[in-house]
Amino acid sequence: MKMRKAMEAVYPLLMRIAFITPPIIKPSEPGLSAAAAAQWFRSRGVDAFAVDASIAWYGHTLSVSNLEAILAAGEATQAQRQAARHVQEGALRKSGTYADRRVYSSACNHLVNALKLASLPKPDFLLRVADVEWKGRRPQRSEDLEAAATTPGPYDAYFTEELIPELLEKGVTHAALSLTFLHQTYAAFRLAELLRMHAPGIRRWMGGPLVACWKAVGVPLDAPLFERFHKVCSTSSEVEMEELALELGGHPGVEPALLAPDLDSTPWAQYLVPQPTIPVALGRGCYWRRCTFCPDYLHPKYHPCGTDALEIWLRSVAQRFPGGAMLHLTDSALSPALLDRVASTVIRHKLPLRWHGFVRLEAGFARPGFAQHLAEGGCTLLQWGLETASARLLHLMDKGVGPEQARAVLRASAAAGIKNHAYLLFGLPTETEADREETLAFVQAEADSLHDLNASILNLPRRSPMHEHPERFGITELRPFGAEADLSLYLDFRCGESHPRLEARRWIGGRFGRDPIVKRILGELNNPFKANHACFLPSGQER
Repeated sequence: MKMRKAMEAVYPLLMRIAFITPPIIKPSEPGLSAAAAAQWFRSRGVDAFAVDASIAWYGHTLSVSNLEAILAAGEATQAQRQAARHVQEGALRKSGTYADRRVYSSACNHLVNALKLASLPKPDFLLRVADVEWKGRRPQRSEDLEAAATTPGPYDAYFTEELIPELLEKGVTHAALSLTFLHQTYAAFRLAELLRMHAPGIRRWMGGPLVACWKAVGVPLDAPLFERFHKVCSTSSEVEMEELALELGGHPGVEPALLAPDLDSTPWAQYLVPQPTIPVALGRGCYWRRCTFCPDYLHPKYHPCGTDALEIWLRSVAQRFPGGAMLHLTDSALSPALLDRVASTVIRHKLPLRWHGFVRLEAGFARPGFAQHLAEGGCTLLQWGLETASARLLHLMDKGVGPEQARAVLRASAAAGIKNHAYLLFGLPTETEADREETLAFVQAEADSLHDLNASILNLPRRSPMHEHPERFGITELRPFGAEADLSLYLDFRCGESHPRLEARRWIGGRFGRDPIVKRILGELNNPFKANHACFLPSGQER
């Protein structure tokens, strides 16, 4: 705390804030947190702009000069040497790549192998499309983030040769690192240290959704770990954001209708997609906020954007990208009413826009003609939180949806030509093999309506209803993931003698993953981008 107080000083009269997205996130679209924050503060008179340091790091790391220098050391495999040639062709930016799933999968393989090649100079690190593995380290541990700050890693060259000189050249006074994912913390803490060394005049801030989640679960943000930053912003409410804007010399403003990147300054051509992909939050919070395995009830109540603001923004996107764009609607759950407005606007103004996002299996989606209306209004893919087909577990989770309703919705969506990406959640409290078999039977019966599956195992979120009242859900013991995982947002658990997560993992590997229908749905496809690219891929008989 003494160090933090010593660093706090009166802000300079002329301030310029760079909201930075640290590596690594999927290189398919800009990180929304930093981009939206820059727009938000700029609308209140603060000199702010966004820097996608993740996509810029990708460009630096996979550049011809960098990969050739690594190849010259002679340690690469044949697959990595081939990847070094192919990755420069930019196949994942070409629409033709997505017309054939085999061609697409090959392009993804080359990207994965190019990142393995780029990992060779730092053998303790393994770079992947959307994250990084550091041998023997975990981003859930404070001591490992302390180590990340002082250990040269795979980001140093980009930070010192490009990013920090850019910040200095542009007269940045505040570098605000916006974190969404835990695996960004390695790069964030290393960047803070390099800024301290090479640009001590720039004030170092850290914020974003991850920091807000840390605060919500009780992580002490005044701990010594965070003293590398002059300010740790855990703001999650409009009031706190307004207060910060005034503190920075800005003025009060009207709450923005939606959160989106700046359409003109974002480097759209750098992303690995065949069409500009624009992340946007059409509202704040979740309108359901009742799922017992989810901590969304801790966050602001649902606040969707207004009809006029939505139409104005959609038309501005179409004007900026007359050749078409893909919208990634990032809301926790998109209501049928909100999507009706999106589709109606696209149809009415004949906008060249397509979109995809997360939805609940609401009965409204199965209304006659509604899914067809969404498809005609640009909907290409919907991500459904199916979780399970066990009626008992659905009730335990308070999903508000039964298996038959889910069946009707998925069939209506598929019949309209919309790709259905279903999320399945195994390892739930009191889950039995019979429950899991019910889900498999559902997938088998509805295979024609399912175009992709995402099967995961429950990590119990801290501060979720299941965590707050474990006895209601048959949970008899809560356990941390490791003795020193002080930054983890999740817990392990037991239900008497049962360990549902472990049992589910074994069942997925031995039963679910080997089922021929499941394998047919998934196909022989390497898709580390998941829904971010699935919205461009063929489906149905074409796959």
